[in-house]
Amino acid sequence: MRVLLVAPSSHTRLHHLVPLGWALRTAGHAVLIAARPAFTEAVTATGFVAVAVGTDAPDGSDRPEAASADLSDGARLAEQADVDGLVAHGERWRPDLVLWDAHAPAGATAAGLLGAARVRVVGPFDSRPGADGEPAGGADGDGTLDCLPPSLRRSEDADNLSVRHVPYTGPDVIPAWLQRTPRTRRIYVAPDVPDSAIPALFEAAAGVDAELICELDQDRIPPGVQLPPQARLFDSVPAGTVLASCVGVVHGGGTPLALAALSHGLPQLTLLSDSAAPGAGIAQRLAQHGAGLLSDPARLDSAVVAQLADDSPAREKAQLLLKEMTSMPTPREVVPELVAVATGR
Repeated sequence: MRVLLVAPSSHTRLHHLVPLGWALRTAGHAVLIAARPAFTEAVTATGFVAVAVGTDAPDGSDRPEAASADLSDGARLAEQADVDGLVAHGERWRPDLVLWDAHAPAGATAAGLLGAARVRVVGPFDSRPGADGEPAGGADGDGTLDCLPPSLRRSEDADNLSVRHVPYTGPDVIPAWLQRTPRTRRIYVAPDVPDSAIPALFEAAAGVDAELICELDQDRIPPGVQLPPQARLFDSVPAGTVLASCVGVVHGGGTPLALAALSHGLPQLTLLSDSAAPGAGIAQRLAQHGAGLLSDPARLDSAVVAQLADDSPAREKAQLLLKEMTSMPTPREVVPELVAVATGR
C-alpha cells in the first residue's frame, strides 16, 4: 500500500505523525511525507523521504486553526498551491491512503480529487469544533485517528479511532548528567513556562524536597529572583528522556509535553493566567480528571508544587490515565485498520 502523510510546517505536528509513519513503513508499506518546500529538511531529519508541494506562505506562518475564510490572501493562495501540488504528485504516485494532519486540510481535498482514502489525524493540541460546527481542519473523510485517551475526549469524539501516543521529539543525544542516577526526586520545568510565573514558581519550589530540572535560559530569570538551591538551569534538555527520571512536570500548557508526561504516568502542573491561552483546553481536561493541577501563577504556593513530588491524588489519577493509554492500540496495531479503510472503499 502507498501512503502519503501530509504535514503542516510545524515540528510538533510533524513529530506527532512520525511514529505512525514508521509503523506503516516497518509493516511493509511505502510512505512519503508531503510538506511545503521550506519544511522538507525537517521531514528528512526524521528519516523519511519528503515531497515538496505547493509554496511557502509569504509571511512564513503556518496555517491557523480558523476556517479558511479567516486566512490571509497569501495563506489562502499557499493552501490552494498545496492542493495543486499534492494532486500533481498524487497523479504520478497514486497513493492508496492519505493521512492528513488537522492543520493540513489540503491533504483531505487532494485525496478526494485523487479518489484515495483519507484519514484525519488529530492530537490534544487541536480545537475539536471548527467553524459552523464542522470538525477542525475539514471533514473527517474515511475516519479520524485520535491519540487522546477516551476518558479525556468530548462525547462527540467518542467514535474516533484510537491510537496510542508515542512521544517523539527528533534526534538528540543524552547528556552525561542524565545518565547518572538522580540523588533525589526530580521535577522537570519546561521552557514554555511563562516568564511572569518564574518568580512565583521558584519561591514555591524552594520548600519542596525535589530537584528542579529547568529548561530555561539564564536571561529569563528576572533580576533579584533567587534560584532555589535544588534548581538546575539547562539551555536544552531531551524532554523525552528526562521524563523517565522525573516524578512530576511543570509547564505552560504545552500539549505534546502534557501527553508525554501522561505516557510516563506523571502528574503535571500547568501555569496559566489566561483560560483562553493555547494549551488551556488539555490542561483544563486534566485538572477536571484529577490528573493535573492548573494554577494561576499569582496563586501558586509550595503546597501545590509539593503535590508533584508526593503520593498525591493527582499522581494516582495520572497512573490510571497511563493504564488507559497503554491499553490503546499502538501505531503498529492500527495499521491493519488503515489497510482495511484503504481497501474497503
